[in-house]
Amino acid sequence: PVECARVDWGEFGNSRVGSTRRRLSFFLLVLCHSRMMYLEFFVSQTMEQFLAGHQNAFRFFGGVPEKIMVDNLKSAVLKRIVGEAPVFNPRFLDFANHYGFTIIPCAVGKGNEKGRVENGVGYVKKNFLNGLELPDFSAINPAAHYWLESVANVRIHGKTKKQPKELFLAEEKPVLGGLPEIPHDIGTVHSVRASNQFRVFLETNRYSVPSEYASQRLILK
Repeated sequence: PVECARVDWGEFGNSRVGSTRRRLSFFLLVLCHSRMMYLEFFVSQTMEQFLAGHQNAFRFFGGVPEKIMVDNLKSAVLKRIVGEAPVFNPRFLDFANHYGFTIIPCAVGKGNEKGRVENGVGYVKKNFLNGLELPDFSAINPAAHYWLESVANVRIHGKTKKQPKELFLAEEKPVLGGLPEIPHDIGTVHSVRASNQFRVFLETNRYSVPSEYASQRLILK
């Protein structure tokens, strides 16, 4: 089989996260040959979450596909003009080089090229998320993992007429690339200044630091 996977984001209502409610996003990666899928929920679609989704999917599958097909989202492709080579996001390109896969962007205006994963997004919404009620965000990823193992990856797929997990283990997993010994560092580094009350700001939150760092320039990862 050709070693490729397709990636997309989906969105899901609101869920309680701590003392607030947040709109959730889910990261979906579908292997092209077996239709084996990986699903994970996040509270945003930042670069860190985009890379974490890939990294966790590779661990889940126990290997790395040769190619990853993505839509032209800014986390992956900064610029795409018909007839010219795509300009990839340097962080994603560095991540791809670390794990040894090739980035394949969809043609401009051809998001339907990701049909397998687009169908997967609809399947997640109609099957896993349909009527789902969970008390807190902390419960959704364990529930998603159980759904993958007990439903999504063991159903008889409409196109292949086989279980994704069965086809994956027999034909696809043996040809995946190996995982690197050292995972890619997906953190983002910022330069910040602590307040005179030794607080640093990240998005809309304030975090305390040791008092000796008051009013100093710091590196926040």
